[in-house]
Amino acid sequence: MANDHYRKLGAAFLIASGFIHAIERVGTKIAYGIERTGGNPSFSVSVGFFDNIFVPALTFVGVILFVYGFPKKEL
Repeated sequence: MANDHYRKLGAAFLIASGFIHAIERVGTKIAYGIERTGGNPSFSVSVGFFDNIFVPALTFVGVILFVYGFPKKEL
């Protein structure tokens, strides 16, 4: 596999982890809005980076692949 493929694959993993994290945050905001409308404003849970195991795992794999995709210096 060429180095360009590793960079593209790493970027895809990073984008996927960011997308999953964003969807989780939006879902939490919607749930907060529903709870607040019902008269219970005490629901204020924030989604953290490590709450979903896939977000840090995809980020880690994406960074490794992205860094590996850059050519190494030849001496």
